[in-house]
Amino acid sequence: MKRKIRAFRCFLICVLLVPLLSGCWDRLDPENIAFVMAIGVDPGPRNDFLFTFALAGPKTTNGGIGGRSLNSSSDQNDSISVFTVEGSNIASAMTASQAFVARRLTFIHAKAFILGEDMARKGVIELMSEVVRNRQIRRTLDMITTRGSAQTYIRNIRPTTEQDINLWFELETDPNNMGAALPKKSRFHNFILDIESKGGGAVTILSAPRPDIRKGRSNLTYPREHASGDSRQLTIGDEYAGSIRRAGEVPVEFYGSAVYQGSKLAGFLNGSETKVLNMLRGQFLTTPWDFPDPADPQLNLTLNVSAQKQTRLEVQRNQDQIKATFHVSMEGDLMSVQTTANYTVPAETKKLERAIEQLMKQKSINLLQKTLHTWEVDCFYISNQLKSTFRTLQEWNDFDWKNHVKDTQFYVDISFKLRRHGDQVGPAIEGDQMK
Repeated sequence: MKRKIRAFRCFLICVLLVPLLSGCWDRLDPENIAFVMAIGVDPGPRNDFLFTFALAGPKTTNGGIGGRSLNSSSDQNDSISVFTVEGSNIASAMTASQAFVARRLTFIHAKAFILGEDMARKGVIELMSEVVRNRQIRRTLDMITTRGSAQTYIRNIRPTTEQDINLWFELETDPNNMGAALPKKSRFHNFILDIESKGGGAVTILSAPRPDIRKGRSNLTYPREHASGDSRQLTIGDEYAGSIRRAGEVPVEFYGSAVYQGSKLAGFLNGSETKVLNMLRGQFLTTPWDFPDPADPQLNLTLNVSAQKQTRLEVQRNQDQIKATFHVSMEGDLMSVQTTANYTVPAETKKLERAIEQLMKQKSINLLQKTLHTWEVDCFYISNQLKSTFRTLQEWNDFDWKNHVKDTQFYVDISFKLRRHGDQVGPAIEGDQMK
């Protein structure tokens, strides 16, 4: 009997050890894997797609990347390897890529999914229906819409402060760095949910290549007739990605947002409109914001604006008539002022607060008219509250929210408070002009 028990124990131990002795035959060494960090998609020539992949460059022991020294003067971008392949779907394109890429390709560390402008305007539902099933693609990817082609965009990625393209994408799209100038909820997961919702509008980050910056052809001069001291100062928030007036650094820009009607691109929002979008959606992060100075509209003042309270959306329905009211409470610190107006005086402070409120309200009305009435897109989640006014799901489906978006009435109630005016207790005035 003891022999049988001992034999059974030995057999049980052998059975339990089998999984431990199997080894990791089905695993790959990281040195044998090529990590795709960015995926770009453009329309193909035969009713298919052009996929552009950006691979992280392998690092060498001497600190170089891709076999080159970091001090190399070559014009090639050594931090990434870029190639484009035609395919009917991303799986077939990945398989075809193995014909000329030695390492095993994987998307498990991909950071960005980039849609070319032509691809976005054509519609992306067929593409997304296949991508969403890919187990390697994470739902935390940043969704980016680029002006022009995704192929040109990715080939212009030339990080200067970072050699790791993975970290570079994280820093460029970090809301703590860009503030409200980029849409907050622009991940792959949010994109899929928004394009699947009735009347909903998906929002992605707007980016653009700058070949002129790479070639050193940027022009910061204005015609003489626009260079006088009486001309209106440039408002950075009114710019789009790809049109910021600058010279030098990475020939790629992230600024503004792209709005989709269903699965097709409806249009672009500039930096200021994106700030308003985040404000009305209750996703506003502390951000510097330029406004015309009430004392001299030709000059700008800058406020460090933040949300005082969470934006509250109130939706009412009277049969087929929808009314949406946005209750917004904002606050800000005075960062820069160029006029002699003394905004530390209570009367001037009130004047500034009322002026900012009016400007924010007008910007909000313009954005709501553009998105709801012109583009017929609900990117403010009005439908989330509107659903609760229907008794059954069938009633909601019969209502057909998509065809009622353009008829939505909206109201904006905005309050703004100036918290601080900085360490300066008064305006900067020349000594001869002081009274």
